[in-house]
Amino acid sequence: MNPENMQNSPHILASDSTRKIMFWVIISLTPIIIFSGYLFGRRVYLLYLIAILTCQLCEIIWFKLLHKKLTWDLSCVVTALLMTMNLPPSAPWYFPVIGGIFAIIVVKEFFGGLGFNFLNPALGGRALLVGLFFNDMFKISWPNPPFARILPEAVTKATPLAQMKLTSPTNDELLDSFLGFIGGRIGETSSLLILIGLIILLVKKIITLRIPLIIMGTVAVGAFIFSGNEHFADFSTVLGQILGGGLLLGAVFMATDYASSPTTKLGQNIYAFLIGVFIIIFRYFGFTNEGVSYAILTMNCATPFIDRIISRRVLGEKKTFLNLKIKS
Repeated sequence: MNPENMQNSPHILASDSTRKIMFWVIISLTPIIIFSGYLFGRRVYLLYLIAILTCQLCEIIWFKLLHKKLTWDLSCVVTALLMTMNLPPSAPWYFPVIGGIFAIIVVKEFFGGLGFNFLNPALGGRALLVGLFFNDMFKISWPNPPFARILPEAVTKATPLAQMKLTSPTNDELLDSFLGFIGGRIGETSSLLILIGLIILLVKKIITLRIPLIIMGTVAVGAFIFSGNEHFADFSTVLGQILGGGLLLGAVFMATDYASSPTTKLGQNIYAFLIGVFIIIFRYFGFTNEGVSYAILTMNCATPFIDRIISRRVLGEKKTFLNLKIKS
């Protein structure tokens, strides 16, 4: 989420403006939240609730300790929702607690709070959970609607992305991927609902289409090149790579985070293109068949450098190599 007319980070908006932005992000996520319970059982609603309470409580405690006034800007609710959407449906209750504490206290508040964090807090929380509970975080549940609890034996099937390495998806499988009736994490399966969320954010002018579109286009080109054996991949495999593995969720809701993405158009183009490149590298040369989260986190770390080398010079300022000011 990245307005083009903003200056270099950190970005501090008025509390009412921030609250309005976060409110519309929550609205755009609501259909995904409701549908995830329909797919994977009512238990996932409990995971959402635990994450929200944990993140909000962490923020309250932190502000109390620092004797600061709590703004209730809803940003920690958005962090909680996005982090939970990146959890497997079989995740135990303490996953959102551990991830939420790390996301708010370490990734967000340790660096100064909203607008100062250089990493996406939701993905930072997920990254910690992957490091602590690797096997459990990569379990994939297949839906059992309506609202049925996922059985333990339902979490061991190969992911749709792993299956695509063996054979191209059928039209029925692509339709299931688009609608959401496939194996995956809590909030990543329904491309249709994510695209509806994208439309809401575009209409409210909270994000632009630049970053999501470049990420998807880069992944499409990479899949076209690397998915084929002797020849280029077919259209169904390319489309399957775009619809699968949380690509749309990451491209729309996390790669566009204000504080952790570049502020100039050129910077956004470079940032989004390299996210797509890293996704292809992780998917085709890594061992998890995924990579969206780590591709975004990698480029979050590169954002300050991108902003530095792309930033406009102030009138009268001397030109330096890569816009880096070297002190003598």
